[in-house]
Amino acid sequence: MQNWLEFQAVVMAAGKGSRIPEMTATKPKCLLPVGNKPMIYYPLKLLENAGFRDTKIIVADNFLVDIQEEVDQLGLEINLSFVPIQSDKDWGTADSLRHISDNILTDVIVLSCDLITDIDLHQVLNVYRNNNASLVSLYFSPSQDEQCVFTVPGPKSKNKFEKDIIGYDSKTSRLLLMASASDYEETMPISSALLNKCSNLTLCSKLLDSHMYIMKRWLVNYLVKDVDISTLKGELLPFVVKKQLSRHCKNITLNEKCIEDEEDEKPDIFNISKESDIETNIRSMSCFGNTYNFEEIIKCYAFVADSNIGIRANTLYDYCRINKIIHKLNINLGDEKDKISPEAEILSNQFDKETCFVGPNTKIMEKTSIKSSTIGSRCTINPKTRITDCILMNGVTIEERCVLHNCIVCHDAVISAGCELKDCLISGNFKVPSGGKHYNEVLTAMERLMEI
Repeated sequence: MQNWLEFQAVVMAAGKGSRIPEMTATKPKCLLPVGNKPMIYYPLKLLENAGFRDTKIIVADNFLVDIQEEVDQLGLEINLSFVPIQSDKDWGTADSLRHISDNILTDVIVLSCDLITDIDLHQVLNVYRNNNASLVSLYFSPSQDEQCVFTVPGPKSKNKFEKDIIGYDSKTSRLLLMASASDYEETMPISSALLNKCSNLTLCSKLLDSHMYIMKRWLVNYLVKDVDISTLKGELLPFVVKKQLSRHCKNITLNEKCIEDEEDEKPDIFNISKESDIETNIRSMSCFGNTYNFEEIIKCYAFVADSNIGIRANTLYDYCRINKIIHKLNINLGDEKDKISPEAEILSNQFDKETCFVGPNTKIMEKTSIKSSTIGSRCTINPKTRITDCILMNGVTIEERCVLHNCIVCHDAVISAGCELKDCLISGNFKVPSGGKHYNEVLTAMERLMEI
C-alpha cells in the first residue's frame, strides 16, 4: 500500500452545520450518524484505504473532547491529530488552513467531514501528479440513485439545490471556470480569453463539488499572505482558476515581480507560485515529470467521476438520502455483523436485520416492529412500538405504544407514550408529550430555535 508522504491530509470538521441547525444544536455535524458510523468516519477511512498514515482534523474547541472520544472508538489505524479552533470565530475553510500553515510542509489534500464516496483516491492523486497541477478539484456527475424517492422530515417545502457552473476542457480536464449560478440571472458572460484558450470547453451546472481539493504548498503560502480570503471554494479556488488565463511573465525569477494588475494590492500569486531550483530538480527526476507543460506556472484540473457514489451530507435532503441508501452500498461499513452491535439487546421478533443499523448498549424490547431504520447507541425502544424509515441518534428513548414513520430523532430526545409521528424532525434533548400526533413538523424548544 502506497504511503503518500508527499501530501498532508486535512479534514475540515469544524463546521457548525448551519443548514441543519435542529440536528447540530447539541452535537457537531461530523458526529451525525450515517448508517452505523459517525459521518467523519467516511473521509478518514477513505484516506486510510488510500495509504495515508496521518491526518489533521480541524474541529471546534467546544466539541473537541466529544469528537476525540467518538473517533477513538472507530478502530482506525491512521494517526490523527486534532487541531481545535475557537468556536466563537466565524472562520471559513481558508481561515482554518491558514491557522495550521506552519505545520504543513508538503502539498495538501483537503476533505470535508461530510463527504461520503467510494472513489479510488489514487486516481485523483495521480491526475495531480501526472500534470504537476497547482490544484485538482473532485466533482461527481448527477447521482445514479435518484430513483430513491422520499419525503424530507419537517414542513413541506421545495428542496433548493445549490448549482455551481463548472467549465473544464473535455480533452485535458483543465479546470477553467468556477462560478455560482446564484450570481447570475439569465445569462453568464464568458471571457474571450477563455474561449480562445479552450476550444473544447464544457460547461456543467449539475456537477457536485465534493469539497475535496489537492493543492500545492505554495497555495497555503498565498493564503498566509492574503488574509482577506476566508473560504476555499468560494474565494481561493475561483481566483486561482481565473489566474490561469492572466497575462504573466513566464521567465520570472523568485525575486522579480510581474507587471500584472498593478492597482491590485494583493500578493503576487505568480511570484509565490514560482518553483525554486530544488523543486525544479526534484520534479525533473520524477517518473511523472515528462507529461506536463513546463512553461505554465498555474494549472488547475477537474476530476469528474462518472460512475462513483458521491454525496455531501450537508443538507437535510442529502443527509436523509444517504441514510436511505447506505445499507445498499459497500462504503467501508465493515462486515455484515457490524451493522448490529453485539452489545445491543434485541428482543423483538419483528426486527429487519437486512435494512437496519443498531449501535451498542441499545435495548429493543419485545412486541416492537423495526424496519429500514438507523438506531444509535444507548437507545431504549419500549414495547408496542412501530418504527419505519427513521434515524434515531444516541440516547433516544421511545416509550410504549408509539408509531414513528420517516422521522429523525436527535440525541437524547424522548418520545413519550402513545405518540404518533410522521415525517417529523425532533431536536436533541426535546421531550414530545404523551399522546401527541405530529405530521411534517420540526419539534424543538423555542428558546433553542431562537439561539440557532
